[in-house]
Formats: sequence, structure tokens, C-alpha cells
Amino acid sequence: MNKATPTAEIHVLGEGKRGKLSEEAYAQLKQRIFDFRLPPGQRYSEAALAEMLAISRTPLRLALHILEHEGYLQNVGGHNCWQVRALDLSYYEDLYDFRSELEALAIRLASKAGSPPRLDALAALWCADKAERRLDSDFVADSDEAFHLAIVGLANNTSMARTFAEITDRIRIIRRVDFVSERRIEETYDEHGEIIRALLAGRFEAAEDLVRRHIDKSREEIRKITVYNMSMKR
Repeated sequence: MNKATPTAEIHVLGEGKRGKLSEEAYAQLKQRIFDFRLPPGQRYSEAALAEMLAISRTPLRLALHILEHEGYLQNVGGHNCWQVRALDLSYYEDLYDFRSELEALAIRLASKAGSPPRLDALAALWCADKAERRLDSDFVADSDEAFHLAIVGLANNTSMARTFAEITDRIRIIRRVDFVSERRIEETYDEHGEIIRALLAGRFEAAEDLVRRHIDKSREEIRKITVYNMSMKR
């Protein structure tokens, strides 16, 4: 999935009201794909999608082409027939392995600085008292992405950060299902808090181990939920 500022592309290719409608259609379709309301492998005509979103086909078509460019949809019969790409779990397993190694490497590189990193903003969110935690899934999903991007940012390496951002976008479609239950949201707060406290104490090896275990646990939860969702949508 090759994301390259899709909303900017929408505005460039279709400015004004049409561009706004395309942007809205893009956001709605992508969210429905993330939520499995447009399940992997399912085919849709443009007419059906236009009716679903209550939008004309011209702005819809631009949104569809952006989603095709990102890898979420594929054209399977002219512009009138679109299919949600099937999920290849082995592909995501490979990306999770790569992600885990990048975060671990970032922590090792950060340890060479000789002093604990400044993590005030992360600590304020993830180490807050339980009564102060925000539990809405969208907020936690977005904040989780920011947390892991910040971990990689500790390496102060722009190439690593860019690569990790690309991985983050590619796994987003399945990663967000990790925050459908309050249990997993609470565990994410706990695990992120442990990682932050280890880093602030200068215990970099412990932080690396905690990151690996956190990602592996998330991967296992996502695997179970994704397989279940896919089976229920057949």
C-alpha cells in the first residue's frame, strides 16, 4: 500500500466541491474497509458504492482510484467493478517482524546517547492514572501509532523514521482491530507505560524486551481477531 498524501491528491485532481466530496468518499470507504464493513475479497459496482455513500459517481471515482493506488482496492472489470483486496496474513507477519526489529534497533541506538530520552508528552498520556485514561478506540489507535513512531524517533535517523511510517500505514488496516475491546486498550496503556518507565530509568535492554513482547502480544491478538472477522464475513 503506497500512501502519498491522498487528500492532497484529491484536492489537486478535483478542487472545490467535487474535491471535498471525493475526500469525504475516500475517508468513508477507507474506514469501512478498516471496520470490515467492506470485507476483503468482496466486489462492488460503482453504482452500488455511489448509492451506499449517497454521492455521484464522478467524485466517487477519484476516491476509488486513490484507494487503488494505496492498495486497498483493485479494479477487476473496468471502472464499474471494484474489489476490496484480500488480506494476506503472511504479508502482515513479515511487516510485523520488520517493525519489531526497527523499534528494537531504535532503542539500542538511543542507548548510545548516554542519558535517558525526554518523553514528557508520552509519559503524560500513557503513564496517567487509570481514572484519567481515554478509552475510545479511535483515539487510542491514533495515539498508539504516535507512540511507536516516537520510539523509532529516538534513533534520530530520518531513514528509519520514514521506513517505519510506511510500515505503519501498511499495517493500519489490521492494526486498528487491536483496540476493539476495553481489555486490550487498558493493556496497551499498561504496556506502553512500562516501556516509558524503563526508558526514563535508562534500562534500555529491558525497554527493548518490553517492546518486543508488546508487539508480539499485539500481533497475536490481531491475528485472532482478523481471522475471526474474515470468517464471519464470508
